Amino acid sequence: MEKNVLVVVGEEDKSREYGKGNWTMDETMVLIQARKMDYERRAQRPEALLPRGSSSRPQEMRWKWVEDRCWGHGCYRSQNQCNDRWDNLMRDYKKVRAYEMSSSIGGNPDLSYWNLEKNDRKERNLPSNVLPEVYEALTEVAQRKRSGGASAAPARRTEEKRECGPGAGAGAGSQAPPHARPVTTTGSQHPRISPQRKRKRGEGSSSDTLELSSAIMKCASIMADALRAGEKQEEVRHKDLISAERRKAKLEESKVQRKLQNK
Repeated sequence: MEKNVLVVVGEEDKSREYGKGNWTMDETMVLIQARKMDYERRAQRPEALLPRGSSSRPQEMRWKWVEDRCWGHGCYRSQNQCNDRWDNLMRDYKKVRAYEMSSSIGGNPDLSYWNLEKNDRKERNLPSNVLPEVYEALTEVAQRKRSGGASAAPARRTEEKRECGPGAGAGAGSQAPPHARPVTTTGSQHPRISPQRKRKRGEGSSSDTLELSSAIMKCASIMADALRAGEKQEEVRHKDLISAERRKAKLEESKVQRKLQNK
């Protein structure tokens, strides 16, 4: 991949020449992948190995790691550039995600962000140029972060492809991401449940509630017994302490009396 116009950044690694100008699509995807790997790396690292010292130092080291990762894959940007670009990406992503999940769409695919013209997006205070590929990649990173580094997104994409069926990938570049599209339901997807099965479900729910209530009562009884036992032990210790103090006082008193008698 060709590098943009280069500039030497004095506050960064002086041995590197950093790219300048707008980020390309390839650079953006490399950054997202590096950030995802960073979340996985930090999730797998034990807390005992975390660096000690100032709170800002680990943050600097983290973005330095992202910079090195990007450089290894043809994205010649500094850690500050990566940090700023990531903040902008996440800001736009959160706006689009909040809009897609809002009730203003109402299940109407025409009102989805991915079907709006740029002018309509601006009227709704939405970013005008978020690409589906970038949105999908950021969604995967967000899921990975929430799950503590676990890889849950690939399985989700597999299930979505299976539901869409063959030929669903055609024109994916101009369509909305799978999770952003409205889901259509038919009557065959929700078979009618007989009254007998409903009664069985109700009975099962009642039994579960009773079991839960009995378990709660049992736990409460155990805790109460433990508290009472602790109080009794504390009372015994207190009595023993008072008895020891009394014996000590009597010994001191007897010593004084013997001294007086010897005189």
